[in-house]
Amino acid sequence: MFSFIRRTATEVAESSAKALRMEGLQGWRKEMPMATLNTKTDLDNWALGCDKDIGGFSTASLEITPQGTGRFFGNISLDLPANRDIEHSGYAAIRSKARDASMFGTPCWDTSLFRYLGLRVRGDRRKYFVNLQTDSVVQTDLFQHRLFLRTPGQWETVLIPFRDFVLTNNGMIQEDDIEMFREKVKTVGISLSDRQEGPFSIEIDWIKAMNTEFTDGDMDRIPSKNEEA
Repeated sequence: MFSFIRRTATEVAESSAKALRMEGLQGWRKEMPMATLNTKTDLDNWALGCDKDIGGFSTASLEITPQGTGRFFGNISLDLPANRDIEHSGYAAIRSKARDASMFGTPCWDTSLFRYLGLRVRGDRRKYFVNLQTDSVVQTDLFQHRLFLRTPGQWETVLIPFRDFVLTNNGMIQEDDIEMFREKVKTVGISLSDRQEGPFSIEIDWIKAMNTEFTDGDMDRIPSKNEEA
C-alpha cells in the first residue's frame, strides 16, 4: 500500500509538471545556481544535524572560513546512546532549508533541463553522500549518490548525473524503481555515515544544476560555432 501511494503521487506530479512546462521554448543553459556557502547569511539557509540530536556522541558544525567558503566538520562516534531502542549511531549531515511555501506550494528547483548536479568542494578521504529531496508525499524519501572525491585535500568540481541518484528512505535503498521528480527538487545536502570513527571536514563553495557544452539535459548537443569561438 505504501509503495502504491508513492508511485501514484509521483506519476500525478510528473504529469502535471510536464503539462504546465512549455518544453522547447527555453534555450540551452549552462548552469542554474542552487545553493552557496560563502557568507554568514548563507548559514541561515542550511540545517545541521548529527546523532547527538538523539542522544549520540558525534559532533557536527558548519562555519564560514576566512576564505569565504563553507566548512562542514566534526567528529563521528559510533558509541550508542542510553536509549536501547537505538541500534546504530555515527552520522552527521547538512542540507539546504526548504524555502517558505506560498499559495502555489513550496518553491523548488526545476533541474530537468540539466544533466548533472555540480558541487565545488574540498574534502578529506571520508565517504560522503549527496542527498536530494523532492517535493514528495513521502517526506523521508531521499535520492542519494556517493560524493566521489578524486583529489582529497584539493578543490575540485564533482559532476553527478541526476539519473544516477538512487531512491532511499531512512538510509535504506527502496525497491520501487521510481525516477526522480527532477522538476521539483526541494533541498540538497551532504551526509556522512561511513561507520568510521574520527574527525571529518569538507568545504563547500557552491552547488549547481549543470550542463556541459555537449549536454542539454538528458539530450546530447553540438555546440554552435559562436560557442566554440
